[in-house]
Amino acid sequence: MKYIPTFVALFMLITVCKAQMESTDLNKKIDAYVGTISERNGIPGAAVAVVKDGKILHKAYYGNANLEHDVPVTSKSIFRVYSLTKTVVATAVFQLLEQKQLSLEDKVAIYIDDIPEAWGDIQLKHLLTHSSGLPDMAPIMDFENLTEVEARDKVFGQPLRFQFGTRYDYNQTNFWLLQRIIEKVTEEKIEDFIFQGQFWDVTDSTVFLSSDSRDIVSHRVTPYFPFRNGKLIIDNSYLQGRYMLSANGLNLTLEDYIQWNAKFEQNQLIGQATKDNMFKLFAYIEADKAFAYGWDSRELNGHASYGFSGSLVTAYRIFPEDNMSIIFLSNGLEHYYDIENVINHLASFVNEDIYDANNEVFEDLLAKAIDRNTDEMLNHYRVLKDDSHFETVNFESILNNIGYVLLRLEHPKKALKVFELNTNEYPNSWNVWDSLAEGHEHLGDTKNAIHNYEKSLILNPDNKHAVERLKALRAK
Repeated sequence: MKYIPTFVALFMLITVCKAQMESTDLNKKIDAYVGTISERNGIPGAAVAVVKDGKILHKAYYGNANLEHDVPVTSKSIFRVYSLTKTVVATAVFQLLEQKQLSLEDKVAIYIDDIPEAWGDIQLKHLLTHSSGLPDMAPIMDFENLTEVEARDKVFGQPLRFQFGTRYDYNQTNFWLLQRIIEKVTEEKIEDFIFQGQFWDVTDSTVFLSSDSRDIVSHRVTPYFPFRNGKLIIDNSYLQGRYMLSANGLNLTLEDYIQWNAKFEQNQLIGQATKDNMFKLFAYIEADKAFAYGWDSRELNGHASYGFSGSLVTAYRIFPEDNMSIIFLSNGLEHYYDIENVINHLASFVNEDIYDANNEVFEDLLAKAIDRNTDEMLNHYRVLKDDSHFETVNFESILNNIGYVLLRLEHPKKALKVFELNTNEYPNSWNVWDSLAEGHEHLGDTKNAIHNYEKSLILNPDNKHAVERLKALRAK
């Protein structure tokens, strides 16, 4: 019997060491992946957290909060999360539902006196599920710097897009109206209601609502986007006024978000039954979109998840059955990428059973295309293509995306081989011929560029891009 304590101690030591090794391995994988996508997509800086079973498995900061002055992202860095604000506002709405101050069936007209008559039967649930059919307070540049009255008159003067409840149509107007409803019911400003109801334990000024990126805020990251002129610049284009706070105004640190996530998971913000109702999928009349009340719904290999993203640069997702949450905050991008795929890939590091086959194949093939010669990548492609495990994967789209990433990373000859492979595999797709033409054009091969744009036009006479490029090339 005297040897049992020693055995138990040894077993515990081995268990602890194994857990530490697994944690180190996970952190290395995530660090390497975030570094890769940051370089690939021109992400200036990021803050990332993975929480599982109430424990922080990974929390790290990458790159720069400000490029000009070489200021790194740290635990003090405040990120504007843009449309990711909407999940916090949806939670605020369900707090009022839980308190029976609101009902999903309530008509918006009960709370908004000046609403157009045609909007009178739209209900609260239609705003939360983007099924209202309302005209949108977008694009941003059409509404920036407008007063709320000017923005209201602009949007009120437009007709409904479709009958409410019919389909999903992402819309900023919905959350403008939700803000007005919350303020009407609570008799509080939206920022006060959200702060007191969800961030009551924040003792400093790291959590606030502001829809103007020009505001000078200590430790707030600088936003960088390519949308104005095609290259990475400081871009403060999200300048809508206070009336858009519920749509895109939340600012906070990664640590603040982790604390909010803990309260959310522990049902301190809303009860479990209320949360279950919030995560119920809305039944659109003419669409099969999987969307809950303010939350996008995604299933990865049978694992349900709910979350949202903001302005292509921030994302949050919770996996209720796996008791896992992932937070990804960044301050810009030079090239478009699907941030939801980033969340998918991070989740797969924690649980290999949680994966998106399309994303896994894309990352696998792209890594080989960059790190090895093209023939090795092509051989690996054929192995994956013949694997029944990947029979539902959209290889055409994946190869095309890989080709464009290779062009961005200055591997034009590799890109051309990938585009050529795609035309061999999918000769009836006008898009792959258009991409092959772009590859030739990038290399300065005008003759083959024209030839392949013409092939694309034969398959799709409405391909405006091919028409424009042919006109430009023939004019040389």
